[in-house]
Amino acid sequence: MASSRADLKRKQRRWADAHGVRYEARGYVTELAANLREPLTPGALAELTRGSELTATPTRPPRILSLTSSAALVVNVFGHWRERDATPLLAALGLGAGRGVSLRFEEPLPTGLAGDPPLADVALRWPNGQLVAVESKFSEWLVRRPRNKSVLKEKYFPRGEPVWSAAGLPRCQTLADDLQAGRERFTFLHVAQLLKQALGLAKSGAPQPVLLYLYYDWPGSEAAAHRAELERVRALVVPEIDLRVTTYQVVYRGLAAAANVDRDYLGYLAGRYFA
Repeated sequence: MASSRADLKRKQRRWADAHGVRYEARGYVTELAANLREPLTPGALAELTRGSELTATPTRPPRILSLTSSAALVVNVFGHWRERDATPLLAALGLGAGRGVSLRFEEPLPTGLAGDPPLADVALRWPNGQLVAVESKFSEWLVRRPRNKSVLKEKYFPRGEPVWSAAGLPRCQTLADDLQAGRERFTFLHVAQLLKQALGLAKSGAPQPVLLYLYYDWPGSEAAAHRAELERVRALVVPEIDLRVTTYQVVYRGLAAAANVDRDYLGYLAGRYFA
């Protein structure tokens, strides 16, 4: 089951080799700028520090330095649109018109519970208050979820209080209870993460918020199982939450077909991710 992810890693290393990008044995680049199409703006850098992508640990460099970093993929695809009219991007995401939309990384989605709130990899906000939270996956979904591990922290079940039901999400509550009790299990899809973000969106006060699961598709035995798990979760929680699914490949094709999208931007994306 590791072969598909290994193939994806090899593809990224071939890109790095072809462009003179230096990386160490585990696939981490030696300089952040080498992993990004454009340098981070001060605002983007400040937003990314709200998460853990820029944080090193005793055993590894910051995750954003990995050639298969989802954060680097997010910055390379979405960062281009922070100071531009994002209409082509929003159309490619299937989200409609987009003038005046703000785009932020690692956006907190407070749940009202103690501790750190869940974070949206990308938050898109319209002037009327509409909110779309994007959960991005690059190679992570190709790894099997660990067994024999608590799915959600106990803070999500305070004294048995149904926190999702209290927020108007009884279907999500049932799924959370079943996950925690082991009655439901998902092999590739990080369902607990989606449930936490759904709770934060329900508490946000935004009108009809959207949770968009955006992943980099990759052929292999894991792909069909991952898609089936996505459809199973959607069947369990839609229409209670507006959970949408698309792939980076679909988004790239939409951007490439749009008029007046920067050719250098598209060329970088094509050469690195979509050739």
